[in-house]
Amino acid sequence: MLDSDQLLDELNLDDTPENTNLLRNLLDQSEAFIKDSIDPKTALAKYEQDPMFKRAAYTLATQLFYDRTMSSGTSLGLQMMLNHLSGEVGTDGFKTSTDAG
Repeated sequence: MLDSDQLLDELNLDDTPENTNLLRNLLDQSEAFIKDSIDPKTALAKYEQDPMFKRAAYTLATQLFYDRTMSSGTSLGLQMMLNHLSGEVGTDGFKTSTDAG
């Protein structure tokens, strides 16, 4: 589970129960969206080991925070991160940086 407090700090938001709950929900939605976009069969815990996945989830949660309807779609930066993560998927599924070797 990604740290909603880190996103709270990055967005420079007050540490209130409302903000924490909202960011937790947006992070959960972001993780699910990214995971399902890349390889839905892989456990979330494996994704969370990858720094690019973490950044993509924080990026999407930030976009959702400021535009819940995603009226402009996802940003080019997020699309680039998703492409990078897609490149990490082989015939045997998602590989984290710890799998390389």
